[in-house]
Amino acid sequence: VAKPGDDRQILRNLLLEATPEGLELTATDTITGLWLKSPVSDSVVVTKPGRVVVNAVNLQRTVDTVAHREITIRATERSCFIEAGGSKFRLCVEDANDFPRIARFSQRKPYITIKAELLPKMIARTAHCAHDEASFQLMHGMLVQAENNEIRMVATNGQRLAVSTLPFVDQSVESEIKSKIVIPAEATGAIKRIVSTDIESVDIQWMTNFFNVRTQLGEVSIRALAGHYPLYQRGIPTGLGSMKLDRRSLVEVLKQTTAIKSATTSFVSLEFKRDRMIFTSHAEGAGDAEIEYEYDRSGQDDASLTINPDFMIETLAAIRGDDVSFETGGEMTPTILREQDNPDGLK
Repeated sequence: VAKPGDDRQILRNLLLEATPEGLELTATDTITGLWLKSPVSDSVVVTKPGRVVVNAVNLQRTVDTVAHREITIRATERSCFIEAGGSKFRLCVEDANDFPRIARFSQRKPYITIKAELLPKMIARTAHCAHDEASFQLMHGMLVQAENNEIRMVATNGQRLAVSTLPFVDQSVESEIKSKIVIPAEATGAIKRIVSTDIESVDIQWMTNFFNVRTQLGEVSIRALAGHYPLYQRGIPTGLGSMKLDRRSLVEVLKQTTAIKSATTSFVSLEFKRDRMIFTSHAEGAGDAEIEYEYDRSGQDDASLTINPDFMIETLAAIRGDDVSFETGGEMTPTILREQDNPDGLK
């Protein structure tokens, strides 16, 4: 989260704070705040409380070189000393009072609790559809909403749309939580820092200008983007013809359609004819490809459309079910991929 190349010197640093409870580390780039804690234990001993601000890159390089040894950290107003065996290092420090405060999780505000393993899955199924360019403000972001006892994440770049939902029961208040916020999609990567295989649950909180996530390891705070998210519901058509397909074999076929390509086009023609799908691609100056894929589409009319196989491959890679529902109404109608029978309740 600390930004090595930022002009604001203080943001290149980490705040280390020793308390009677353990060691705390804080980093922020003013958009994302990360707070980690290592409680007092056999491996973490605090002899005297204190706080110090040191350069994040220099601290990481120093610790990495002696990671296999026991480390002692001692700080004064001017220096931070790190000792490990016969090795000694001195790092310059800055005034800890100048370090920006991050929006910590509030016990006085409502929050929900879900299985820790499901939050990274929701993000993976959604964030890849956000716009790459930060200038596209809200489309560069991701909508995170709680409504009807369901958490929903939405991302779109105008050409593709991802919606992931998960029901929840646990919450900190008896009344229904109804909140929404738009956050930078790329900032969600910090959440992985506080989710590990031995973490069972994660708390999620919507604040006025921040989206907060908390686990036993620490907290992540992400500043909201200003504005109203596009009415994404209009981009989800209903009443489309649906077919059930094996996810892995569909990915295999889509990858074949991208074997011959050029820089001028990313699109592939797709025709539905009775019991087969026919993918046809043409790359100027490179060649052509035609791939047939058999499937059961009984009772539905023939149709044709144009798809971007790369978009579909990314979506299919973000879900883990064996089968997907492929829905389309033909030319000029959006194509929908839905995962079938997800045991976690993700949709």
